[in-house]
Amino acid sequence: MVIKIEHMINGLKRWHCLAILFVLQFVSHVYYLNLPAVGNHVWRQCNTLAVARNYAQEDMNILYPRIDKRYHTNGITGPQFTSYDYTLAVGYKIFGFSQNLHRYLSLIIGVLAIFGIYYLSQYYFKKQFYSFLAGIAFIGIPEFYYHSINAVPDLLALTCMVWGWYFYLKFLDRPAFLIGFLSTVLLSLAGMTKIMFLMPGFIFLGDILAQKRYKTLNFMWICVMGSVVLCLSLGWYYWAKVLTSMNGIYEFVHEIRFIDGGLMKLKTLAVNLLSDLPETWVGYGLLFAFLIGLKVAITTKLKDLRFTGVFIGIVLFYVSMQYQLRIHGYYTLVFAPFVVLLSLLGLMQTKNAKLVKIAIVLILFSPVWAWLRMNRNWRPDNWRVSHALIENQEKVAKLSSLKKRWIVGLDQSGCVDFYYLQAKGFPWYNLEEKSDLFDKFRKDGAEGLITNDTLHAQQYFRELNWKPRNVGRVGEYWWYVF
Repeated sequence: MVIKIEHMINGLKRWHCLAILFVLQFVSHVYYLNLPAVGNHVWRQCNTLAVARNYAQEDMNILYPRIDKRYHTNGITGPQFTSYDYTLAVGYKIFGFSQNLHRYLSLIIGVLAIFGIYYLSQYYFKKQFYSFLAGIAFIGIPEFYYHSINAVPDLLALTCMVWGWYFYLKFLDRPAFLIGFLSTVLLSLAGMTKIMFLMPGFIFLGDILAQKRYKTLNFMWICVMGSVVLCLSLGWYYWAKVLTSMNGIYEFVHEIRFIDGGLMKLKTLAVNLLSDLPETWVGYGLLFAFLIGLKVAITTKLKDLRFTGVFIGIVLFYVSMQYQLRIHGYYTLVFAPFVVLLSLLGLMQTKNAKLVKIAIVLILFSPVWAWLRMNRNWRPDNWRVSHALIENQEKVAKLSSLKKRWIVGLDQSGCVDFYYLQAKGFPWYNLEEKSDLFDKFRKDGAEGLITNDTLHAQQYFRELNWKPRNVGRVGEYWWYVF
């Protein structure tokens, strides 16, 4: 059966394979494309969406991104390069604001990532069937499957990384200016959007040393390309720090944070390896092939400087990002191409035909596991957003337009309620913040309160001797004007 499928795929034209991969990606996600931002990591999605909406509604200058949690300021702060956010804002300008337009944008970007891994695999393995398997495996990685229709900038960074990697390899074969330019632009966008997506640089460095490319004529151009990529990537993060300092809004983290205590680090490592890696970072469908590839790499390939470079890069990334990797699954999107390519390498170099067939069958069914694992995030009971806010956006917009500066809470994320309430202003995170916080915010310009905790809000009003006017309600949320 597997041999018949392989012969069939090898007999197809390239565009047929790409079309099948597109249809699989579309059909497996079509049911969720009309959903607004909901589910796991909804806070990150809402931050991205807020930046995009504020571009479209306030100022399209890409150098000055704005968020909703802006206190008394204009909301300018410094996120990663807003390539995804700005592209979505352009979409809003063309088609009008929509709560689910980002899903169609992400679908397109995700499909381009799948096509990219197809071409990258074609370059390395020279077999159409394995390139096709790479596309299937990409869809079957649960974290990619989930975030490939979500509003996370990592998705665009991933796509730029894969295609920049591919064009770099093509440049080595044929040092044409256009190919080098495309590689430089794409890798720069990847690094500016999320700097860890410069991970292929470790492969490039290993290849330069192993092949002694520093002795070739095109090495100067490789250095120029690398310098441009690094300068633009680091340059944006410097600018992001400048933007953050302008209003003192520290919404986006640009420094490395570490887990306290050796025992907690080991516990996190154990959870990552025994639970996160098989379930979502790789997925059970791809796990068998991945383990085969890992064995091949350890036993025969570690002397290859490209593998050594990647190993060093991944260890450095994990050590520096372990704190975030406890709960931020989208950070692992950077692993996806390496997982797929390593898995295919294992299949190509394993002589046990039975193991290879088992691994291929599991890969072909890997999107099923991805759906089973991630479908729960889109179910209404896991939206992590008030259904009333989603279903009554026109009334919400009308109420929130009554004032320009609101106190919004309780909301530990500091962005989800702001986004769905279409409000700007001051965050009320939790009950540890007492009535003096309300007093300070009012002095700073807060004109009202939007809250889903009227009990404590009324208590604070009594303590401050305020008598605000209630102007409306949507679900459990109340609007009070001071």
